[in-house]
Amino acid sequence: MNHEEIKAQVTTFLTRSLRTKELKEDDNILELGLVHSLFMIQLIMFIEKTFHLELEEEDLDMDNIKTVRDLVVLIERHQPTGAEI
Repeated sequence: MNHEEIKAQVTTFLTRSLRTKELKEDDNILELGLVHSLFMIQLIMFIEKTFHLELEEEDLDMDNIKTVRDLVVLIERHQPTGAEI
């Protein structure tokens, strides 16, 4: 899965889940007050299931998951080189 496909999937999940009409790539979902602890678990499950990866505890630092851009970077970092999902 390429960068744009990952970004589209993450944006669609966040927009649908957070019931927001528009979410820009650099909008901080934590600062917007859109996220609570249960949603964070849902977000982690979405990432692991959709992109077939397992996140480690250190991946869950808020700096890694606060924007669409951060989430895409996190997912890309865990994808095997040349792998297609």
